[in-house]
Amino acid sequence: MKRPTIAGRLLLIATLWVVGTLCATGWVLDTLFGRHVDKTYVTELDRDLTSLAAALEWNGHGQLELTRQPADPRFERPYSGAYWQAASGTQSLRSRSLWDIDIPTTIERKIPAGDADIRNGPEGQSLLAKSRRLQLTGDDAYVQITVALDRTELRDAKRSFRHLLWLSLGILGVGILGAVWAQIRFGLAPLSRLRAAVAKLHGGGDPTLQGVWPAEVKPLVDEINVLLKRNHDAVERSRRQAADLAHAVKTPLAILANSATALPGPLSQSVLQQVDAMRQQVDRHLSRARAVGAAGAGGRSVAIRPAVEELARALVRLHAGKPIEVSVEGNADFFGDRQDLVEMLGNLLDNAWKWASTRIRVTLVSQESEIEICVDDDGPGMPASSMHQAMQPFSRLDESVEGSGLGLSIVRDICAMYDGAFELKRSSLGGLAARMRFPAAGATQSQR
Repeated sequence: MKRPTIAGRLLLIATLWVVGTLCATGWVLDTLFGRHVDKTYVTELDRDLTSLAAALEWNGHGQLELTRQPADPRFERPYSGAYWQAASGTQSLRSRSLWDIDIPTTIERKIPAGDADIRNGPEGQSLLAKSRRLQLTGDDAYVQITVALDRTELRDAKRSFRHLLWLSLGILGVGILGAVWAQIRFGLAPLSRLRAAVAKLHGGGDPTLQGVWPAEVKPLVDEINVLLKRNHDAVERSRRQAADLAHAVKTPLAILANSATALPGPLSQSVLQQVDAMRQQVDRHLSRARAVGAAGAGGRSVAIRPAVEELARALVRLHAGKPIEVSVEGNADFFGDRQDLVEMLGNLLDNAWKWASTRIRVTLVSQESEIEICVDDDGPGMPASSMHQAMQPFSRLDESVEGSGLGLSIVRDICAMYDGAFELKRSSLGGLAARMRFPAAGATQSQR
């Protein structure tokens, strides 16, 4: 499951706020504009009503007549969308635009602006209508005057405004969210720099976090630097104590071993076996202590090829009676303590040298996420069923070959300290292949 990020949370909150605000703003503006347009049309209807009321009068025969025609030419064109009608009792006058029909009296609905209403007109038109009941001079009868306008232009104006409004608000929203995203990226940039600084520290850079940090991040950086110093001091103390313990224990063990030779045969053999067991335990636990200290302290990038070549030269001198060709292929850097690298390679090369016939091959592979070290020999190899047992402490599959049985288990333990993996398999050279894989520098840091 992907973890939510601070930037994602901030952007989500900003998106909800911006979308909600713009939607509310759009609704308010659309409503206000609609009411403004309605009021404008109602004002026009009021003006036409006033003009008609001034032009209507009773003639000498008691008939209702229009003394002058309205100025709007639409009243003269049939079904033009502008209509008027005046009625009193059985008498009725209407605009030429109505032709031979009347303005419907059925009201579909009222609108808030100026007591106007909406009615169904001729040719399926939707009319905005307004009526006024008044008494003309010269007669006590009341006249009902109605003026109506087709709502097509009104609705087109509202629709056009609504389209432009939401388009503008949409562009504004995208622009605001873009600015918010830029602000978030800029505001959280110190955290990205802090992450890069920690990765650099983890990958062999400065021993402390360097740089100029904002006031909000500076206390965190200071605490991390204090923690790093304390950790470094603790690791150094552990290493010194491990070295002191090695000197303090190995010397008495050597004295006991020498003294045991003066004892009677069975007793001497028993003491020597116990001394050897204690020496193996000391070697194993000291190796693990050194690995824990190095892995916990963070390391540096160490070139592997020079370390292999240096060990090969030492083994040539050590095993002068058994010449072995050692070849190194590829290049890679180990992210960790050089002493741990030398200890792992030394154990693997020494083990390969004991069993190889003529050749040892060391292959170094560097990938984006991990590095791989593979030591192959052309010896007799090992059955697959015995490979797991061979990596257990004090496991010696062949007692005729010198060794403590700790080499492969030490390699496995140190690999585990660096989040690595160690395995044995059949070599393409015919013997045994010991393969170690470790995260590349910064890979572990970026995955966590």
